[in-house]
Amino acid sequence: MIKTLYKNLYQTEQNGVLIYKALIKHNGRQFKKTFTAGLTLKQALNRLDIFREAIINGKPQKKRITLNALCNEYLEHIKVGQSEQTVRTKRGFYNNHIAPKFGTKYIDNIHYKDYQKLVNNLLSANVGLSPKTVTNIKDLLRTMYKLAIKLEYIDKNPLIDIEIPRYDNTRNFYMTEEKIKELFQTIIKFDETLYRGIFTFLLEGRRLNEVLSLTWDMLDLERGSYLIPHQINKAKKDMRYIISKHLLPILKDQHLEQLETYHHVSGYVFKSPRTGQKVKDVRKAWKRILNKANIEHMRIHDIRHLIGYYATNILEMPVEKVSATLGHSSFEVTQKYINVKPESANEVIEGMYESLG
Repeated sequence: MIKTLYKNLYQTEQNGVLIYKALIKHNGRQFKKTFTAGLTLKQALNRLDIFREAIINGKPQKKRITLNALCNEYLEHIKVGQSEQTVRTKRGFYNNHIAPKFGTKYIDNIHYKDYQKLVNNLLSANVGLSPKTVTNIKDLLRTMYKLAIKLEYIDKNPLIDIEIPRYDNTRNFYMTEEKIKELFQTIIKFDETLYRGIFTFLLEGRRLNEVLSLTWDMLDLERGSYLIPHQINKAKKDMRYIISKHLLPILKDQHLEQLETYHHVSGYVFKSPRTGQKVKDVRKAWKRILNKANIEHMRIHDIRHLIGYYATNILEMPVEKVSATLGHSSFEVTQKYINVKPESANEVIEGMYESLG
């Protein structure tokens, strides 16, 4: 434990994460407190002041905080474990739908009935957000308040009993076999090698953030497999996949290119040629692919729908194998997919390559 420049504040490191601790002597007694991991120095000093006041006054003193300030603390807090895109999405939800109504209010002055009215309004015809989007907004607020409780700003979470009507979040996806083949061929023959690699991975069922977050230590080129760790996938468990014979040469080319460019191979598999860091946005490249394939209005995420549609309806692959390909942790709220072997996912991918190649 190392003393900081600030009185009573110390720091240490645990699993690569900086942690602040308080050590205060008062009336012959010694008081210790470890703060939540991932706090900035400013946040730690704020926690220190609250802790010091609690000791001097003999009882906890909760600091009042606005919802805007809580949101800033929450987004700073989750940066350690969530992608930049996820943080940006949550910031957008907050700025667009929550801040205009409650941003400047103190969180202890916003109650259950206030949030239920907000949810009802967002679902109303005047605003017209989908139940799924409103659920995401509610979940964002709920997790913000969970942090507020941990930081002792408030005792109760007003989002616990908020009601949202049931909804079906399935999305019908249809494209002719001819058009699917045209898109498939456009991607695997795309003349921009960086994006050909990224989108070929997407054709094999990976989510965009999984691909962009892929690092070389997650790959085993000799054994022909790769790992998508729980930190970057929605299943929240480590998922291992076979490197298809179509992906292998792409990865070897990336390996050689990085070796020639940087004289070593480490970090992200797909690096931005401009910054040498993680690729952040592929939308322009996706637009170029769609233009070449003469396709309009298709989202990047629809590639996963395409795989599910083609594999189940055209190739008539077993649904549990398709689920393994897409990295789902469950099928129809069962445990059926969890134990499917990587070979099953590879069987679906190879079947698609054979059919569409």
